[in-house]
Order: sequence, then C-alpha cells, then structure tokens
Amino acid sequence: MTTTALIVILHEPNLLPKLLRAWNRANVPGVTILPSMGGFQAQKQVRGGLGSLLNMFTPDEPGQRTLLSLIDDPGILERAISEADRVVKGFDSPRSGILFTMPIDDIMGLQKWRHTPPTLENEEPEQKEPSNLLKWFYEDVKETYGRDALSDRSSQRQLQVGEIIHTLDLDPIIVRVDTPLGEILPRMLENPAVSLVCVVNTQQRLMGIIPIATLAEVLLAPIIPEAFVDESVDYNKALQYSAPNINLLAADIMNEPVYAHTTADLAETYQRMKEHNLSELPVVDPFYHVMGHISLLEVLARL
Repeated sequence: MTTTALIVILHEPNLLPKLLRAWNRANVPGVTILPSMGGFQAQKQVRGGLGSLLNMFTPDEPGQRTLLSLIDDPGILERAISEADRVVKGFDSPRSGILFTMPIDDIMGLQKWRHTPPTLENEEPEQKEPSNLLKWFYEDVKETYGRDALSDRSSQRQLQVGEIIHTLDLDPIIVRVDTPLGEILPRMLENPAVSLVCVVNTQQRLMGIIPIATLAEVLLAPIIPEAFVDESVDYNKALQYSAPNINLLAADIMNEPVYAHTTADLAETYQRMKEHNLSELPVVDPFYHVMGHISLLEVLARL
C-alpha cells in the first residue's frame, strides 16, 4: 500500500482550527503542525537583530503554519485535499497557502501495535430534539387527521437530492473565480431556467455562489443608486460598484458557498434554502465538485 505525505503551508493561521476539524471528519489519521515563515518575512526579522531572529517562531508571531500528514488511504487523501481547498477558499486565491503531496517509500511508526485514535472536537451539528411547539404540532396533526398523515409526510421529507435533480434536469451555470464580470450575465442568459451561478477554482471545487440578486446589485447600483443609499451597507456597495473602469471578477462578488450534497434529504435541503433566502442550490459530491442543480420548483414538481 502506497503512503503519501500531504503537506499544507497555511498562510492564515486563524483557519487552522477549521481545517483540523474538517480533517478530523475526513478521518485523516494524524497531523503534525509546525510554525513556519516565508523567506521574505524572515529577512525582515533578521534585519531586526538577534532578538528578532530568536523570537521568529514564538507563539505570538502571526506567521504561517505547516501541516504534515502521512496517509495510506487514497480516498481519505482525496477528501483531505478537498477539505483543505475548501477551507482556504481555493489554493489559487491570494494568501491562501500551498498544498502538495510526496510519495513515501520507507516509513516506520505509522502503525502502532496499540493505537489510541485521536479525539478532536467534531464540527458536525448535533441532532436537535424537536421543540415543544413542534411536538404539540405533531400531536395536533395526529389528533386531527390521524397517524397516517405524519407517516406520509415522513416518507416525502426523506427524499434525497440525488433522486430529485433529474426531475427537470437543470444544468448548473459554472464559472471560474477569475471570470470577468462582463462574461457572467451572458452565461446566465444562455440558461435562463437557472438564476444562480456556481464559482469554482482551478480544481473545479465550489468556492462561492452568485445569486441573480447579487449580480443585480452589482450591475444596477450605479444606475439606480436611490435603491441602495438608504442603508449604510448598501450605500457602500453602490459607492464601490460605481467606480469608473472597475474590473471585477467572479471572486470579487461571489457569496459564501451554499450547497446540497447528493445524499442530503429534502428536509435538510429545504431548510438550507430557507435559511439563506435562496430558491435553488448547487449539488456537490463529497469533494465539492458541482454535480448538478436543484431548485425549489424542482422539489415541488417531484413531490
């Protein structure tokens, strides 16, 4: 079995806890963390004298972190790479860091005869108990309409996204993070049944989304500023988007990625739409590659 060394040089140390939690969920076997610093930053420290050089890697220094893991499972390796790419919002984005792998020929100590698995805090949300109000609602439904009414709804809410996305066969709109703003609207006009753009990096992983409302803000703020100047946040948007000769890319206007996995059920998917005030979502595989598109209309049609 081939063992691979996965090395990540993380430029933003504040992302370290999030990355470790993601790797824990992906069953990455273990991680070594080293403080590190870029060569140019180190040169500045050396110019500051011996004291600065000695303090180069103190815990208070905001420098980089280098993470090393030895992985002998190809599936876990691919998942670890995907999670790291997601956490830093794409290694092709500025100040994200570097990721690379190296094959390992000889290795000792990876497997122990008495192994205690690491325990890290799990980021997965706990299953919440139904609220009292929801319990009362269920009781009222059973008393009013009978127990069968609840069982029928239960089977519908467990429908998985993978079963629904072929109802209307909507093709997702996908652009790269470096796609110019002027090319995004024409792409949407080619596929008017979909009003949400998926923004991916060079590895084709989902980095963000551009709902039609966001694109409208960017394009309409300079034309209809009175729709934006009443709120301080919108005022700043209108001011930013009114700059002459502005050269925006998809990465400049995209929102945080909101998505559904192919295995997500109807209840989870609709809750996510409702929470983010969206009527459609990209559908991704475990490695955050866009596999399809699901809309609220599609859900209703399937039901």
